[in-house]
Amino acid sequence: MKWNYGDTVQAALTVGTGKPVLKPCAIVGITVVENVPQSQALGYALGTTHYTVEFSDGTDALIPEHALLPLA
Repeated sequence: MKWNYGDTVQAALTVGTGKPVLKPCAIVGITVVENVPQSQALGYALGTTHYTVEFSDGTDALIPEHALLPLA
C-alpha cells in the first residue's frame, strides 16, 4: 500500500523477544531506494519504498513499506 505525508499508520516493530509489536505513528518522510549504494546501505532492493515515521514520544524511524499497516 502507498502512504502519503501525514497518514497515521501502525509500524510492525520487532522487539527483544523477536515478536512484532504494532506501534502507531505518522508518516513524515518518503524515501525510494534509487541507486546501488542506497540499496547496499539499507539492505533493500532498488525501487523499495521506505517511510520515515514519527511516534507519539517524538522518536522516529525509517520503516520499509511492507512493515506498515493501516491504523485499526
